[in-house]
Amino acid sequence: MKKTETLSLFTSRADPPKHCYSQKEEALFSAHILSFFGAPKKLLREPYPQGIRADIAVVAPSPERPWYALITVGMGAFVMDVPQDLIDCELERAELMMCLPPNWLIGSPRGVWRWPFEWLRTLAHIPVGKDMWLGWGHLIPIEEYVSKNAKFSGMLLIDPPAYDRDASFCEMPDGSIVNIYQVLPLFDDEVGYRQSEGTDALLTLFEAKLGSRPLSVLDTARRSCAP
Repeated sequence: MKKTETLSLFTSRADPPKHCYSQKEEALFSAHILSFFGAPKKLLREPYPQGIRADIAVVAPSPERPWYALITVGMGAFVMDVPQDLIDCELERAELMMCLPPNWLIGSPRGVWRWPFEWLRTLAHIPVGKDMWLGWGHLIPIEEYVSKNAKFSGMLLIDPPAYDRDASFCEMPDGSIVNIYQVLPLFDDEVGYRQSEGTDALLTLFEAKLGSRPLSVLDTARRSCAP
């Protein structure tokens, strides 16, 4: 990532976060992004890091993958406290991602373009600030819609559907695994369906109605898939 352009949406001065990747860990995770997602053209530094630094690597659209890929860099430095019965599943570390359409205005200060970045960082800080863990199938309901043009009221964590299975986890030098989950925004009734029927049922509904592509790339104009 030597040629990565480092940007910040704000300017600030802050103390170094408590939980940080080592130099070897950051280099290995950067290589993982390059290998499976593409070469980041921008690295958006978190302006006010607390506990962790949730930077966001931005991979530009390509002919093979015509969308932006946003991947957090830093959340995985924190080891989450997972339930005892899941200790052997290697779920203690995670990063998040989201895919945006190629016409998305990356770097715009307007809320209609900015909310995916804000929500990736908000979610990345949950394990540190709320003493809870995040993993596949977890739903995070939100009180207000994310934007005036995007009436989403929940965030669901799933495996990245547009990438190879190996893209969803990165082995660190100590042998621990950093899992990568894609954030899927949901409408009110989709949130309710997930809460009553479960993640697998909701994803089956998505695929039956829309195919796999809408799960891969954010579509603020799509209709709800809930029955």
